[in-house]
Order: sequence, then C-alpha cells, then structure tokens
Amino acid sequence: MRKFKESLDKIFNIVLYFCMTLVIAMVVIVFTNVVLRYGFHSGIKWGEEIPLVIVIWFTFIAMALGVKENLHISITLLPKNLPDSVERFLRIFKYTCEIIIGCILFYYGLGLAKNGLRSFLPATHITNAINYIVLPINAIFIILYAAIYLYGAIKTKDLKKSEVEFYD
Repeated sequence: MRKFKESLDKIFNIVLYFCMTLVIAMVVIVFTNVVLRYGFHSGIKWGEEIPLVIVIWFTFIAMALGVKENLHISITLLPKNLPDSVERFLRIFKYTCEIIIGCILFYYGLGLAKNGLRSFLPATHITNAINYIVLPINAIFIILYAAIYLYGAIKTKDLKKSEVEFYD
C-alpha cells in the first residue's frame, strides 16, 4: 500500500505542477488583458474565458489536495472526548463519506463532460467539456486518497498515531 500511495503522490504532484503553471498563465493573461484594456483601449478576446477555466481546474484540484493532506474542516472537540472506539468509527465514517462523495463527483462529472462536448466556449470555440473533465479527475484522486486513509484507519489501532502518519 505504501508503494501505491507513493505512486499516487507522484502522479498527483504532476497534476499540481500543471495547475501551478496554469495559475501563472492565468496571472499573465489577466495582467496583459488589464494593461491592454486600460492602456490601449483594447483587450484579448478570450482574456476572461481562459482564466475562468483555469480557476475551475485549480479549485477542484485544490479540493483533491485537501483530501490528500486531510485539510478539510472537521470537528475535533467531540471525538477527542469520546472513547477511542467511537473516534475510530468516526474516522472510518469520514473516509467512507469522502469515497461516496468522490463516486458522486465521478459519475455526474462524466455526465457533465459528455454533455459539454455538445457546446463550445464563445471566444475560443473550445468544447465546454474542458470545464467539466476536471470533475472525474478530481474524483479519482479523492476516492483513492480516501480509500488509502480508510485502510489506514481500519488497520491502525493506535489513535495517537493518525492514519496519515501511518503511510508517511
């Protein structure tokens, strides 16, 4: 399982670097468009459309990063005051819910991407599926990372050592 997580981390890091590159491109496009619009009274025709696509992609990849790093908001006061068996159950429940949400994102994301193939963005004439194909990609990472942590939560008996540390 450790090798699988390391491989998944490598693939996810490639996606993260791609998104970082997209964010840099977005900043350049928006800056250039603002300078052209206010300095030369013209602009890039697609200068608002492409940054919007980039924001969509970056938002969903950041959501998968939140699952990977266990950064999502959670209530810790109640589980810390409950018996270890209940806290363990709540962790297992949390990761199970993340897997279910990932499956929903995958299923409906594929449907949205499929429907998006029929329409095109007005300025660039790129298929609208580009806005939605990130949903199944995001869902795959969410499902896989949540499954890894679910396995760790089931396998580890020591709650002092979290299941995230179990694989690090």
